[in-house]
Amino acid sequence: MKALGFAAGLLAVAATASAAPYDGSTPLKCAIQTVLICSDPSICVRGTAATALLPPVVAVDVPGRLLGGDASGRTVKIVSVGHAAGRLLLHGEDLQMSGTAWNVVVEEGSGSMTAAVLTHAGGYLAFGTCAGP
Repeated sequence: MKALGFAAGLLAVAATASAAPYDGSTPLKCAIQTVLICSDPSICVRGTAATALLPPVVAVDVPGRLLGGDASGRTVKIVSVGHAAGRLLLHGEDLQMSGTAWNVVVEEGSGSMTAAVLTHAGGYLAFGTCAGP
C-alpha cells in the first residue's frame, strides 16, 4: 500500500513538472491590459488594446502556429517558437500589413505576457495576462 502511494505521488510530481501551465502545449487566451503606442522615438502614449487597434484578447495557438482574436477572424502565422529561462518565446511576421514583425513572451509559470509589434511607422508594447483554454 505504501509503495502504491509513493508511486502515485511520483506520478503527480512528474506530471506537474513535465509541462508548465503556459508553455504553449495547449492554446492560450492572452488579454491585453496596457499598450504603449510609439510613433516617434521621443513620443509614446499609454493606451489600451482598442487605442492601438489591437484585439483585446489574443488567441495563441502554438501547436497550430497561429495568433488570432481580430474581430474579422484574421490570423497571423507564428514563424518561430522558443523556450528559454521559463519563458515561451514567439515570433511572427505579417507581410500583408506592410511588413509588420511581432514578438510575444509569456512567463510559463504565471502567464504574464509582454508583446512588441513593430511597423515602418512605429510600434507598440503590450502587457497582459494569458490563461488556458
